[in-house]
Amino acid sequence: MKYVIICILVSIITYWYWNDFFAYEEFNEVIDVTNNIRSIFKELDSDKNGFLNEDEFSNMKNSFTILQKNTYGTQTKYLIQEFPYFTIQFGEQVVNIEVDFKPLLLSSIAKNVSDIPKDEVDSMLGLLNWKTPYKERHPFGAKSFSSFLPPKRDVQAGFTWWIVESNSNKHSPPLSVQRYYPPQVPSNLLIFHALLSLFHPHPFLWTRFQPQGTVAILRAIDDNFYDIVFRIHAEYQLNKPPLHPFWFTPSQFQGRLIINKDSSVVKFFHMEVPDTKLNADMEWLNGPSEDSMEVDIGYIPRMSLISSAISVPMDDEKGANQKLSDIKWHTEISIEEALDSLELQFFPFKKVKYYNVLEAFLRAENESKLVHGIVFWSTVADLEEIIKVNSDSAASFFARICLDNYDFPVESIIFSPDGIVIHRINANALLGLATEQESFFEIGDPVEKNYHEFLENALLMSKAVKVNTEENQLL
Repeated sequence: MKYVIICILVSIITYWYWNDFFAYEEFNEVIDVTNNIRSIFKELDSDKNGFLNEDEFSNMKNSFTILQKNTYGTQTKYLIQEFPYFTIQFGEQVVNIEVDFKPLLLSSIAKNVSDIPKDEVDSMLGLLNWKTPYKERHPFGAKSFSSFLPPKRDVQAGFTWWIVESNSNKHSPPLSVQRYYPPQVPSNLLIFHALLSLFHPHPFLWTRFQPQGTVAILRAIDDNFYDIVFRIHAEYQLNKPPLHPFWFTPSQFQGRLIINKDSSVVKFFHMEVPDTKLNADMEWLNGPSEDSMEVDIGYIPRMSLISSAISVPMDDEKGANQKLSDIKWHTEISIEEALDSLELQFFPFKKVKYYNVLEAFLRAENESKLVHGIVFWSTVADLEEIIKVNSDSAASFFARICLDNYDFPVESIIFSPDGIVIHRINANALLGLATEQESFFEIGDPVEKNYHEFLENALLMSKAVKVNTEENQLL
């Protein structure tokens, strides 16, 4: 009898395991238990004799529920958010959202996909198999978009507000890499989860790293309508157990919504990942530890949502019969101004004007100042292009210096006007210092403190470089 019981238990686990591969949509809440079979068995084996007797087996009652409960507690310590299907009320306008999706261009990433080792190919399956969107189109009731509305009525063009606020501060560690399923989101944010899910069923409204969240700005106002421009930073988990996590992070989603003030009419909706040379970051694990992590950046040609049509409007809805071209905005700002304002919400440091590589060094020379350069991975391709176009130019000279002193992911470099590297620090080193210095009694931000010290040291070192240069000239 005990052997039969063991066989039944193994069969249950095997049945679940293979159904996770072949019937994912049907069992999408079940968590992988293949790494926990030993601990599950030990918990059921109360007399610790290495076998399950009839009493021990009867305690299971429902083996599937017990298995799910055990693994849920160890791997997913939160409620999972599935695709939310909104109830469309009788008479409510319907907004049909069309999905335009073209998968990542594999030739745009640094990794040679055709030459992946066999022990690593599984880690990229989520990306390689993501050829079509989760849904090609989906209807939404107009009222579902009420979460986009400004938090108060007495507002003017240019008013900015956070819709999805960051759930971490600058002292918080990044969210875990070891996650597969999106956590449950508040009801007022379900529309954002649903829209992002049209591309892939596992979007995360809160990214693991900054920038994080969703910000909107009121571009224009008339008697009945708002023209809202918004920016979303979200990411996707492309793999599912037992594969290792694969994170796909678009550069951003830019969007625009024209909606009346009581959200009963949606005239226009559009949201997309901007079409730039490199617009998606990827991080994945080839093993159980983060030491096996790989990173890359690539180009996704199309990742866009757009409203195609709305239902026949009701006569009592404000502005329902008004054509989009007939709307006369009382106050407005340009799209460019709106996008710039949104960017400043995520990156306040951009209030300081930044220059391209050649202009920065020319200004530094004219004004006898140092160059504070920040090289991101996304700018590496631009620097390489500068060198390729004209290898003998001044711009190429400075671009090559930046590349020669760059390490992934972000390098801060202080240069003299003639291109001498005075001081540099990598983002990983900066964060590592902050981690070592963390204290319960720490009031200030250790990253900010260390970066300030880095800049001060650079100034001191620049004086030493200047003295050495002057002495050499005298000799």
